[in-house]
Amino acid sequence: MQSGDTLFSIAFSYGLDYRNVANINGIDSPYIIYPNQKIRLRGAPKSTRIVSSTRASASVSTPVKPVTKNSTEKVNSSSRSVSTVNIPDQKVSAWRWPISGSVTKSFSNAGVSSKGIDIKGKDSEHVKAAADGVVVYAGNGLIGYGNLVIVKHNDVYLSAYAYNDRILVKEKQSVRVGDSLAIIGGKGSERPLLHFEVRRDGQPIDPLKVLPKQ
Repeated sequence: MQSGDTLFSIAFSYGLDYRNVANINGIDSPYIIYPNQKIRLRGAPKSTRIVSSTRASASVSTPVKPVTKNSTEKVNSSSRSVSTVNIPDQKVSAWRWPISGSVTKSFSNAGVSSKGIDIKGKDSEHVKAAADGVVVYAGNGLIGYGNLVIVKHNDVYLSAYAYNDRILVKEKQSVRVGDSLAIIGGKGSERPLLHFEVRRDGQPIDPLKVLPKQ
């Protein structure tokens, strides 16, 4: 794992619900992790919880291999269900498009990363928060996402903004819908382009199902 990883980014990498990962490792909100701490992705919940108010964001050592572009390792469905957190669905009151542009790549749940949509933008355009929330990751440690921002909207929904040229926010920063998160970037020759994902209970869903029609 890269320096600066958070519990949220680790769960995001593996397509897991951060609440389940926290439960397995006995980590309470605000989900602080520490250098060299081993994070389990499967197994029974710990009975002893780790509670701390110190600042989040630390590198971790984990007994499983990190996700890479060529990785075929997947966490099976039975391991996910071991410590499922049953919380009623929490709706996001209002979603908005992170940039104005056409969708150049539709949602796909195949592969180990990039499970979202690609949106064509304009040079130097600001990437905006799709809903109110808190920034839980801002960095470039997740392979396949470039400069990435992840926003936690509530206990159920996260949104992710990838391939940015420059990040404008910091972790733990509260944002309102429409606030600037980053400057649009792209991947390879595909510029300017934003890759946008929405996760519900850790699982990727088609952003077009929650975004308003353009």
